[in-house]
Amino acid sequence: MPFIDRSLLRARDPPTPAYPHIEYQPAPAMLSEPPQAALTSKPATPPTAVAIFKLSRAELVRLRSQVPAREGAPRFSTYAVLAAHVWRCASLARGLPADQPTKLYCATDGRQRLQPPLPEGYFGNVIFTATPLANAGTVTAGVAEGASVIQAALDRMDDGYCRSALDYLELQPDLSALVRGAHTFRCPNLGLTSWVRLPIHDADFGWGRPVFMGPGGIAYEGLAFVLPSANRDGSLSVAISLQAEHMEKFRKLIYDF
Repeated sequence: MPFIDRSLLRARDPPTPAYPHIEYQPAPAMLSEPPQAALTSKPATPPTAVAIFKLSRAELVRLRSQVPAREGAPRFSTYAVLAAHVWRCASLARGLPADQPTKLYCATDGRQRLQPPLPEGYFGNVIFTATPLANAGTVTAGVAEGASVIQAALDRMDDGYCRSALDYLELQPDLSALVRGAHTFRCPNLGLTSWVRLPIHDADFGWGRPVFMGPGGIAYEGLAFVLPSANRDGSLSVAISLQAEHMEKFRKLIYDF
């Protein structure tokens, strides 16, 4: 049975946020704009392109091998490693200078992170956002460097952090100011949402198992999704929207490792 008691996600009384919650702070802007943009009061929006890149199981294993497994070193999830690679490739394709701040938005399911966990039948989204923030120089240094920043942000998303986020939102006078959109994910930032654990290939409408399931469109430049394989072969696909000129470079970088 669906569980629809929203009181489980109420803020505490009184609200007591314990973190600054950079996920709700404005996304970093470019430190310097392109020369042509400086010549006009309202630069034209660059054309965008959408593409899907499939990485086989063997390629994912090879990508993970770039993260040394040292004794006592933190263990990185497959998402953290793949996200670090995508973040790195996007930063390189965009030509970000080493000192350019860049933020990665990672949608995070809070159902099992809250304590006690929400009931299995809880109906609705419980999405929090982990937001690794680093200079492009760190992100482009290598997969291990980016994965360290990402995994640290993901590991921080425990019950205390999620409850603090609810309290933080309760204290905001205008939640509409926090709504994310094109301004959030565009260069130099990125959003990467994983659909790997969603049963998106289990919907049978009478014709058998779907051969493909993915976003019908990607509304914003800098937004991306990780998609599971329809035939369970261990591969993952990345659907991403970038500026068209950046996509041409990204297309070469994504398989260059």
